[in-house]
Amino acid sequence: MKVFILAGGKGTRLWPLSREKYSKQFLRLIDGKELLESTYERVLNLAEPKDIVTVTNSDYYFYVKDICSRFSKEMEDNIICEPVGRNTAPSIAIACQYAIEVLKSDPEEVTFVFPSDHLIRPIESFVRYMNIGKDVAEKGYLVIFGIRPNRPETGYGYIQLGENKGDYNIVDRFVEKPSLDKAKLYIKDGNYLWNSGIFAFKISTFLEELMCYQPEIYNIIAKGYESAIRNFEKMPSISVDYSIMEKSKRVAVVPVSNMLWSDIGSWDALYEIREKDEDGNVLIGDVYPLETKNSLIFSNNRLIATIGVENLIVIETDDVVLITKRGNGQSVKELIERLKAEKREEVINHTEVFKVWGRYKTIEDGNGYKVRKLFIKPGNLLESEFHRERMEHWIVTRGLGELEVEDKKYRLKEGDSIVIPNCSVHRVRNVGNIPLEIIEIQMENSYN
Repeated sequence: MKVFILAGGKGTRLWPLSREKYSKQFLRLIDGKELLESTYERVLNLAEPKDIVTVTNSDYYFYVKDICSRFSKEMEDNIICEPVGRNTAPSIAIACQYAIEVLKSDPEEVTFVFPSDHLIRPIESFVRYMNIGKDVAEKGYLVIFGIRPNRPETGYGYIQLGENKGDYNIVDRFVEKPSLDKAKLYIKDGNYLWNSGIFAFKISTFLEELMCYQPEIYNIIAKGYESAIRNFEKMPSISVDYSIMEKSKRVAVVPVSNMLWSDIGSWDALYEIREKDEDGNVLIGDVYPLETKNSLIFSNNRLIATIGVENLIVIETDDVVLITKRGNGQSVKELIERLKAEKREEVINHTEVFKVWGRYKTIEDGNGYKVRKLFIKPGNLLESEFHRERMEHWIVTRGLGELEVEDKKYRLKEGDSIVIPNCSVHRVRNVGNIPLEIIEIQMENSYN
């Protein structure tokens, strides 16, 4: 059995905590763990580490690799990095080709596909339903898992149940995200489930339906994994739901009940699933609520104090504070579009950015200068850089490094400082056993 984890996507709905280059699966929203870490822990109850394949993109590769490294080298090795985003159908297709070609999978092997950012509990129920789905997939169905709804929800797609086959049903049809009135009717009808976005199928079944309904994708992956990666951008950008599941006559659904499931698709959704205090508040981080009720308040770094407010969502990060009424969580997407139009950096990156060599955090970005803190992992090298328009002043706050500037080498230890003139080729390596931490002050030429 193989497991594919889809870990791409853009970070919009949980902005400002998530960003375009730091999506929801890397957030610690439940139990102090990244959602992707929790996903790996969950699926390891189904498959061996060597059988888990993660599909992501270049922006997220180092985040994913870091989390995989906590589990096994095999999981690190099985990361597919898509050259461009093309939605879930091409992602699953390239993973199937990777499984056959690289992992030598039998095409008759059952494979699960999981989003990387869902909350699912308890694990015993999860495993039981997945085993049911595996049995159904072995019958030659494309299997989707449908969640019994407990409220009218406009943020999810729905599945209408068809013929009852015992532990599963044939899918009658898929329904788009409905209006509130329609969602209420679906709940009353009792014949509709939430679309969880979790799938199971034999690789052969998926490829047969892909060839039938999406030949543009099939013809590219059929030429081999390496060729498919090189030609990935030629694939249409389309979801597996639209491209195959809604068209195929071989789709079954396993109804899931008595199991907590959430895609945590908004701040309102996070409020619903988190434990609340006696005033109905969800408080995360350094928060002091006075006469505050029924609110979600998330402090990332600073103290947040509230007085006499109700039904608010307050989210604080280094560079953004979001304040809105509860119930407006889905409107964050509209806000993001407006900020994008103004080319705001806060939509794209946090002040902290991860790289192959470590990470850096922007402390201040002023008029003609910028202050950053670099964290270079032991044994790693920050590759050669050349800055025509600025000089840099480095101060080592921790660790041991070796700096090369042009043809000179400098040993750097805690407390040392050095100025790197503009137009100087330079690189630095962490030669110690702990992270090398450097305060970097960048100054434009006019300040030299």
